[in-house]
Amino acid sequence: MQCSICERHNSRITCATCAQSSVWPLRTEFLFKTTERDVASEKVQEYIEGQGGRMDAAVARAEELRVRLERTRAESAAMREALQAEGARMEKLRAENEERRKKLDARNAATLNRDAQLEAMRADIKRLNHKWRVLYQRTGEARGFLCREAAGLVNLRLKRRKSGKHEYMIAGVQIPNLLTDLNVLPPTTINVALEHLAHLLVLVAHYLGLKLPAEIQLPEQGRPFPTIRGVLSNRHVTSRPLRIDSALSTLAQENPSAHSKFIEGVSMLAWDIAWICYSQSLLINELEDACNIGYNMWKLLVAKDSTAATNPSFGKTSHSTIHGNLTYAKYEPLMGGFKLRVSVVADKIRSTLQGETIVSGWDLVSDADAGGAPPPPSCGSLGDD
Repeated sequence: MQCSICERHNSRITCATCAQSSVWPLRTEFLFKTTERDVASEKVQEYIEGQGGRMDAAVARAEELRVRLERTRAESAAMREALQAEGARMEKLRAENEERRKKLDARNAATLNRDAQLEAMRADIKRLNHKWRVLYQRTGEARGFLCREAAGLVNLRLKRRKSGKHEYMIAGVQIPNLLTDLNVLPPTTINVALEHLAHLLVLVAHYLGLKLPAEIQLPEQGRPFPTIRGVLSNRHVTSRPLRIDSALSTLAQENPSAHSKFIEGVSMLAWDIAWICYSQSLLINELEDACNIGYNMWKLLVAKDSTAATNPSFGKTSHSTIHGNLTYAKYEPLMGGFKLRVSVVADKIRSTLQGETIVSGWDLVSDADAGGAPPPPSCGSLGDD
């Protein structure tokens, strides 16, 4: 206040100047308050405006979170279903594994049982194989015994002449050597010897269980003499007699067909004997050896060192048993070395007989030129030593 009146104690303001001076602090304070209010209003406005943006962001964020939550819930439900399905599958697999385990245990038990059965079966097989080998050995021995007994029953033996000549006898008659004796021995001797020899050969083949390459047909009703059937050069099965009604030289002139058939018949017989000897390890592959049929049978069955008595393989091969069957591939080499053929044997016998006939004819011509009569044929002495 600038006046003394207005400055007095408890006096009123009376002048305008003092009045202005007295309200000036209030006006100043009001201005400050107004300024503060405006500042606060601006701050509030700014806050309100800023809070609205954050609310929009919060709403958007909330919506995003809601969508994510829904998606997460869907994924969780799907995963829960997948887990349930996987759990069911696991339970199924556990059940299958348990079933497999049971089957495996059963198979293991069966395998153990089978192993025990196999061991028992192996023991049985070993025992049976031993019995089989023993039976096989005894069968071979029995075959050898029967063959030797059959040879003894027909009195197959060796006879030594004082001249040193060896003759082979069967049932008391001489067995002809097909290269040297057919033109010497009488027809009756030849017929009897061939008949007994054919019968013995059939018995031996039967005891040994062998099928002869040329089948021998023994005498029966309607066929009083033995015959032999086989394949000759014409590749057809033919039957040939083992008998002649007259001397071969006479038969060759009177009935060449019968002569040829008889030669083929004895050739097949010699071939059979050589074949059966070869099958029992008595190797005969030469024509001269094959034609000595008496020696071959004697050597096979009767001699002290005969195959039937000394060879352990005698009777071990046959056509009637599984073990040692000649038709099996592993036994093919056994008979692979047998090279004789019927046609070759027949040609050899035929050529030998023709040579003897020619020589005999020249002898007759020489005797006629000398004016002498031809001597009668001699069969030789049959006396023992």
